[in-house]
Amino acid sequence: LRGAGAAIAGSTPAAEAVARGLAQRLGMEPLAIDDSRRAAYHAAASIASNFLVTLQDAAETLAGAAGMSPSDARRALAPLVRVTVDNWAELGPQRSLTGPVARGDWETVDRHRAAVAGADPTLAPLFEALVERTHALAARGEGVAARSTASVATGRPA
Repeated sequence: LRGAGAAIAGSTPAAEAVARGLAQRLGMEPLAIDDSRRAAYHAAASIASNFLVTLQDAAETLAGAAGMSPSDARRALAPLVRVTVDNWAELGPQRSLTGPVARGDWETVDRHRAAVAGADPTLAPLFEALVERTHALAARGEGVAARSTASVATGRPA
């Protein structure tokens, strides 16, 4: 976890200093997060780490539907995941976003939607939630024309 954030707290300044020192000795970046906001920070860490694994499991499932073994899927997709995370860390979300939703290619999104539903219908709600969130992110980005929420629901531009 070298370089990762570590939320620290202490009931006294001395206790907080001990927590800060411990985080630093572990090679982590100490972050003083107010107790009232700690759950939001922890949720962010869960999304960034735990849920990334869940998303990769979904990707592995879909790659399996395309005839790939789990190990072949991981080998093929891991470099894409690494570059994507590196781009996000360096450029931020809007500038690193690519893909059919970002460019408004709803025909491709429709094909993906059908492939997801055919491969594993339990992944369809996750796919739809990600399309909606990606669409909102793309609409906030530079040079991306805002599209209506209805276009996400129907898979077609407004």
